[in-house]
Amino acid sequence: MEQEREFTRELNPNFFKLWDLKCVQKWRDEQKHLKDWYSFEIYAKTTKDLEMNVWNGTHPVAENTTKHICKAGTRVMVWMVSRFGDVGVTDNLENPKGYNVRGLDADVDLTDYEFLERVS
Repeated sequence: MEQEREFTRELNPNFFKLWDLKCVQKWRDEQKHLKDWYSFEIYAKTTKDLEMNVWNGTHPVAENTTKHICKAGTRVMVWMVSRFGDVGVTDNLENPKGYNVRGLDADVDLTDYEFLERVS
C-alpha cells in the first residue's frame, strides 16, 4: 500500500510560491513593496501531454466544449491556484479567458516558471 505524502511547503515549493502570490494579506505599511497575483502573468511549460477542454461560453456546457491535446513542453499560462493544492492553466496565450485544464500539480506537471511583472 502506497503511503500518502504530507502536503507541506518543503515538498511543494512551486505551488506555495504561486499560493503566496494569490493569497496576499492586507499589506502593512512596511509591506507595500510586495507584489500580488494580479501584478504578474505567470507562465510555465508542461511536463506531460494535457487534455484541454475549451468551452465557447454557450450552454449547455457539454455540447459546447471542444477538446485538444496540449503536448508536453508547451508554454501555458497559470490561470488559477486552488486552496485544494492544484492549479489551472490555459494554452491560449493570445486571448486567455480562464483555465482549460485544472487539477495539475504545480511541482510535477509544470516546470520552467516565468513570472512576468505587468506594467501599468
